[in-house]
Amino acid sequence: MENADRKAGLQQVAKLAGVSLSTVDRVLNERGSVSDNKRRKVLQAARTLGLRRLLPSATHGLLRFDLLMVDSATDHFRRLAAGFNQEAQLLRSRLVLQQHRWDERYPEQLLELINTPHTTRQGLLVVAQDTPQIRHALQSQIAQGIPVVLLTTSLSDLPGATYIGIDNNVAGRSAARLLSHWANLDAGSVLLITNSLLYHAHQQRVAGFLQVLHQRAPQLNVVGPIECYDDPTRSAHAVRDAVMLHDTIAAIYDSGSGSSGIRAALLELDIRPVWIGHEATPEHAALLREGLLSLVLDQDPEGQAKAAIQHLLYANGDLEEPPQTAPQLRIVIEETLAV
Repeated sequence: MENADRKAGLQQVAKLAGVSLSTVDRVLNERGSVSDNKRRKVLQAARTLGLRRLLPSATHGLLRFDLLMVDSATDHFRRLAAGFNQEAQLLRSRLVLQQHRWDERYPEQLLELINTPHTTRQGLLVVAQDTPQIRHALQSQIAQGIPVVLLTTSLSDLPGATYIGIDNNVAGRSAARLLSHWANLDAGSVLLITNSLLYHAHQQRVAGFLQVLHQRAPQLNVVGPIECYDDPTRSAHAVRDAVMLHDTIAAIYDSGSGSSGIRAALLELDIRPVWIGHEATPEHAALLREGLLSLVLDQDPEGQAKAAIQHLLYANGDLEEPPQTAPQLRIVIEETLAV
């Protein structure tokens, strides 16, 4: 009877995984060669059905994860890369993190990295622009059974992928709510600077910011969004042009990373609007202490790296439970800075 029950359980696993009974036997008893994709399906089915036995790893040898990040010198991506390096070092006996950079001016570089991996991959971590071509390429990877994690910025329509990052709409809404409560904002214009609206994260931050600001401070005129591509020179020009055309700039919200340019323009024009930016960095700590920057929203890149690696380990059967950690949206003001 026990053998019959065991066979019935294995048949359920085979049916749920969409493979043969012999494939289930080879995976669970580690006999013969089975593709990584089928191994993942069998093990996921076994976990879903609560099969009572010790399950093997979905992959023999080291797991290989591809990390495709935009080639950016901003502090956020430096922190994100450092977070992944730390995770890879801690887990070096189990995984290899293969890091690649792509130039956001040439999205075809990202497409090539997605479509033509240098080695077999068991997971894909990617910072991507929200375009049909990139969504199609990533959907193809998902169809092949490759777990895909979207970092920092989600995509508008990619079923099967997992997003690891803060809620960017909430970040934009939070910026507007905080700004609307600031003193001396009875009139004037708000300058809205962003990176590139090809990124879903910035679309969401801008949309959330505009929605709440129009509700909470309808008296304020919004200038933008102006795409400055994290370029300090473009950001400085945006500030100067806004002052020239609209005279009173009561506040600035920068959803990207052009702070050195904004600082230069504010000092040159000798104005001190409310200024909300993103990321807890040494540069922003100095600006908070200087009194130019009012508040910073941080998206916890170190937490993103940890949660992303844990998710891929879970997807490959190396963790029995889904990751419990998640990146946290943090508010930083001068008073919360370390001494």
